[in-house]
Amino acid sequence: MAGVTPALQDPLSRLPGIGPRRLEAFRRLGVEQVGDLLTLWPRRHQDRTAIRAILELTAGEQATVVGRITLAHYEPRGPGQGHLRVLVNDGTGTLAAYFFHADWLRQQLTVGKTVLLSGRVEWRGRGYSMTHPDYALLEPGERPELGLLPVYPTTQELKPRWLLQFMRQWVPRLAALAPDPLPEAIRSRYQLPERGWALHHLHFPRSQKEWEQSRRRLVFEEFLRIALAVRLRSGLGQGANGLVQNPDGPVSRGLFTRLPYQLTPGQQAAWEEIRRDLLAPRPMARLLQGEVGSGKTTLALLCLAAGVDAGHQAAFMAPTELLAEQHFQVLRERLEPLGVTVGFLSGKEKGAQQVRAALASGRLQVVVGTQALLSEQVRFRSLGVIVVDEQHRFGVRQRARLSAKGLSPDLLVMTATPIPRTLALTVYGDLEISRIVGLPPGRKPIRTVLVGPEGRREAYAAVWRAVKQGHQAYVVCPRVAGDEEEGQAAKAAESLAAGMRKVPGWRIGLLHGQLPLEEKATVMEAFRRHTIDVLVATSIVEVGVDVPNATVMVVESADRFGLAQLHQLRGRVGRGQAPATCYLIAQTDSEEAMARLQAMVETQDGLELAERDLALRGPGEILGLRQHGVAGFQLARPLEDLDWLQEARELAIALLAEDPRLRQPEHQALRAWVEAAFQDDLPGQVLH
Repeated sequence: MAGVTPALQDPLSRLPGIGPRRLEAFRRLGVEQVGDLLTLWPRRHQDRTAIRAILELTAGEQATVVGRITLAHYEPRGPGQGHLRVLVNDGTGTLAAYFFHADWLRQQLTVGKTVLLSGRVEWRGRGYSMTHPDYALLEPGERPELGLLPVYPTTQELKPRWLLQFMRQWVPRLAALAPDPLPEAIRSRYQLPERGWALHHLHFPRSQKEWEQSRRRLVFEEFLRIALAVRLRSGLGQGANGLVQNPDGPVSRGLFTRLPYQLTPGQQAAWEEIRRDLLAPRPMARLLQGEVGSGKTTLALLCLAAGVDAGHQAAFMAPTELLAEQHFQVLRERLEPLGVTVGFLSGKEKGAQQVRAALASGRLQVVVGTQALLSEQVRFRSLGVIVVDEQHRFGVRQRARLSAKGLSPDLLVMTATPIPRTLALTVYGDLEISRIVGLPPGRKPIRTVLVGPEGRREAYAAVWRAVKQGHQAYVVCPRVAGDEEEGQAAKAAESLAAGMRKVPGWRIGLLHGQLPLEEKATVMEAFRRHTIDVLVATSIVEVGVDVPNATVMVVESADRFGLAQLHQLRGRVGRGQAPATCYLIAQTDSEEAMARLQAMVETQDGLELAERDLALRGPGEILGLRQHGVAGFQLARPLEDLDWLQEARELAIALLAEDPRLRQPEHQALRAWVEAAFQDDLPGQVLH
């Protein structure tokens, strides 16, 4: 086996030296097939390009030294907490190395052994030192290995020294087998090395320049793959003929005349972009971003009306029953007086069969619903316009499935979650982007106060004062992550509401995702009518709740929320004329979490907060990239690699304009590679 290289798709167990324990350890690192070793990316590289004499060191530099251990002093600090101090002498001087929580190291770093240390040099007391340097023990007479050495994620079963040698043995051989999906013309145009060379030298570069060339190739292809996958999945770039809507028809004119206010300049600018798309003979695919309360729903109404005026049907999809129900009430109030029939479909309410029949026959012109609209049972006579609210809750697959119910309908997706341009270009690479800049006149800034557990009394005193003054308040309990934890958040909300009901004079309401739809609607209506003073809720109130009389919000365990979600929650108050305050109660010692929360205090600009969240937490945690059916970023860092992201997106658009389904012979490998990025089934017409 040593002289034979297995296929990339072979199980890892075919390689020599991989027993059951190592096989399981690799599996935990995401390596199951032989080819997966190529994408076990180094966490970083140790710069061992030169050995320095200890006498020549200066404080603050990164350096590598080799010497003999002359002292190894271990100081126990409890189980697993011991500290190890090692003195190393190279003949020119002595350097101290400190290792904390290093019980396991005291058996390795012993007096008399020769060791290579690589790390940041510090001046401590009367000599130089390193804290937790990288190290490698050298056998007698062994020459140290120089260059940029990869540092891999390791486990107890995968020791660093063994793993380095294992990867050194197999990466070059496997990289030579890796197919290159990019045609030579593209590689030449962008001066990209071949994929096999890049994979090899990202692991084992001979210089910093080789590492940079390798990373550029692999990051560029990562962006290109996602951009192509997103656009292919949406059906864009395939030359589809769209429907021409009528934004100047009688329903549209009636809506304009019945608006209680003039469009703001920001709304007007966004509407002009949308209007041009509606009139063009190609499918609109546009993302509308706007702060909470900026007026996105008004533009959505105008889109729906343009479809009805053109003789088509329109669909409005929202992520939750509560939000869909609220949109249904608004649309019915605005459209039914103009003679438009509006229906509701969530999959749970009575009468769903009648609604589906009315859609199929064309009697129902506008439908508002949840993901129930995606059901195979839902058919339209002529679906012309689709609006999707809170787009970050859905994926590309859902958009494509809904669009497939019509003949290239126009699509507007909306979000009040500020999305950094870097992510919008990638995750929403199939959409043009419009933003509503500015807020309606009269909207006041919201004072944000960050406190620890000791400040809880201050926060609830503010709730008490607001209630005494005739205002209302929210208290939000954390939802940690994912739908499966809604039950835990619901229990926390129920417990807190029960305690608050003991306060004389407080009318307490409870709202969480596990309540029946009718009960949710009843609670929200009571809060709107002010028969409830304080609404205790989970993050279900993040979107779609508009009560201008609410002036105080308290967010418990605010450190468990992301900045985008906190910004959405904060937007529930400050919607009236009275001053508003949002209290964030943090229960964490994490400096990173406190830095995020401090950003909430410092700015109310949603886009700036989203950029900070991206820098602190990464794209996957903000939007959950896997929900979009395309693998998330592995090597790419969107903030730092924005130029490459834009180049890759422009190339994706150009490729699909020339070859909409990537059917040309020179694009066959590219097509197969892009198809492999999808993690679930596609609507049949998208790629076939």
